[in-house]
Amino acid sequence: MNDSLTAVRLSPFALRFVAIASATLVILSLLLWMEGDFDRRFLLAHNLFRDNPAIVAFAGALSRFGMSAVCLLVLACIAASVRFPAFREARPVLLVVLFSFCAATLAANLLKGPLGRARPIADLAGQLNVADRHGSASFPSGHAAQSLALALPFVLIVAGGSAGVRLAKLAMLLVAGLVCYSRIVKGAHYLGDVLAGAGLALACVPVGMAAANAIYARGKVTPEKLNTVVKRFAAVLLALTLLLPFL
Repeated sequence: MNDSLTAVRLSPFALRFVAIASATLVILSLLLWMEGDFDRRFLLAHNLFRDNPAIVAFAGALSRFGMSAVCLLVLACIAASVRFPAFREARPVLLVVLFSFCAATLAANLLKGPLGRARPIADLAGQLNVADRHGSASFPSGHAAQSLALALPFVLIVAGGSAGVRLAKLAMLLVAGLVCYSRIVKGAHYLGDVLAGAGLALACVPVGMAAANAIYARGKVTPEKLNTVVKRFAAVLLALTLLLPFL
């Protein structure tokens, strides 16, 4: 790829980490599903939290608005890149975020049907004190895959040299992690489902990066032209931010 064109890259260490961590999480999630007992006991142990209306309401808010919060954090970093050089690397990563999210959403939805794991509310009827019902299968967790797919490109690709960037990474991981945990607190997913979603999100980062680089190369996006591209896709991410709570 021409060095004068915009491109995003993961270091060899980061690529190895993504491959190993993704495979480990998926294998662990399948083992938890097959063993079953730990997954059920871990979920039922959270019945204590479900008896607290405040915790239930907080978990519901995280499930509904958490992904939008991650999107806003990404947009804030893009805005900060105008003034603070430490955030400049976030600009080309915006497209990776969008492609990673789309890949994770598509993959999670395609896998649910064939794998067909029943939701906890159906599997643990009479033991799980939740009322919510879901039309889709349980494995993998779409919320886990999508929330982490929004956060991980920035976390893995943007260099964390400054305190501001490190704080932004921590905030994204924290919110995405809380979204994942909220699915367990709400009784919507088993731990194994959430781990599978996390593994899927990791695997989608290189996919999103390859797709973004292909767009940058095909459109001959130079660093100067990147400003226009970023503005367009920032508008797309903003629209996604507004739509996610209703999807």
